[in-house]
Amino acid sequence: MRLAEGDNVLKCVKASRSGPAITHLLFVDDCILFAEATERGARSLKHILKDYEVSSGQCVNFDKSSVFFSTNTKDGEREVVSQILGVRRANDLERYLGLPSMVGKRKRLSFQILKDRLKQKIDNWSIRFLFQGGKEVFIKAVLQAIPNYSMACFLLPRTLCTDMDKIIANFWWRKRQNKKSIHWCAWKKICLLKEDGGLEFRNFAQFNIVLLAKQGWRLINYPDSLLAHVLKAKYFPNSDFYEAQLGNLPSFTWKSIWAARGLLERGRGWRVGRGDQISIWTDSWIPGNEADNIPFQVGNDNIKLVSDLIDSNSRSWKIELIRNTFQPVIAEKILQIPLAETVQEDFQVWRGEPTGEFFVRSAYKLLQETNLDPNGL
Repeated sequence: MRLAEGDNVLKCVKASRSGPAITHLLFVDDCILFAEATERGARSLKHILKDYEVSSGQCVNFDKSSVFFSTNTKDGEREVVSQILGVRRANDLERYLGLPSMVGKRKRLSFQILKDRLKQKIDNWSIRFLFQGGKEVFIKAVLQAIPNYSMACFLLPRTLCTDMDKIIANFWWRKRQNKKSIHWCAWKKICLLKEDGGLEFRNFAQFNIVLLAKQGWRLINYPDSLLAHVLKAKYFPNSDFYEAQLGNLPSFTWKSIWAARGLLERGRGWRVGRGDQISIWTDSWIPGNEADNIPFQVGNDNIKLVSDLIDSNSRSWKIELIRNTFQPVIAEKILQIPLAETVQEDFQVWRGEPTGEFFVRSAYKLLQETNLDPNGL
């Protein structure tokens, strides 16, 4: 595919003019191929597939394959391409790995299947055989895991998340089938951490943001991935993820990941290397929550980056400068930060974990402890 694209035999797709060319995507034993919806493009793609069959000994199952066209493709071209490839035309409602292949304006309808699957799982179990302890395990291990994959890719409608919360709340409090139940405690209190008096059931809207934050963290820390290249070229070519704007008519994927940016900003920190990428006054780089916001002091105009506090020759802190600039508590915390003997780049860490790696559990805990509105991030 790449050779054919390089030889101008096959035209691929781009999300933006400066973005990478995409010819194919592979997942386990499935693949998605991209080509121009013309007779020439279809014949070139068919020839590539035949070459693959001869070289590998594997055969493409055209009966299980389908072709999807963009909205600006004419009906005549669609018919020609479908006949040449020998595959059926896909419709907008088809799903892959449980996700809709296309998400339009009616997002609730696209993800209605999540509610249906929750109800189906509950209906398959007899409530009278489950005590509260069994229900707790069933909710956490089965019910709340159903929408995980969808929530890791897309920002679900807030009303849909509320409906799914209600379904699980009704199941938790109900004693008999087809009988109304009394909710003895607000569901938001049930979802609190156990140390705060809750049972740690998930709030779907909050957990959705956390899973999307994980995708954003990957964009930041794995900039060489295909997704990172595509999104950066289209939405923030001249800045970083935190300075990116939503843009006009953004894709649903970008809009979803962008919604979690606020959580990442609250939880990210810096591990000091050179210090030339870290702002002393605006970035979180000192261990301890009490030192998150350092008040800027008049007379420190020449001290902006952490590198200004480091002696580059001895790779040590400028002790006198630090103690004369900061409050004693903050100064001691800075001096306790180890500096590597060899010069290293600054890199971002997740402050909720000792290792600095992003974990869903600590991000969800941060979201709950700070009582943030997931839609207000």
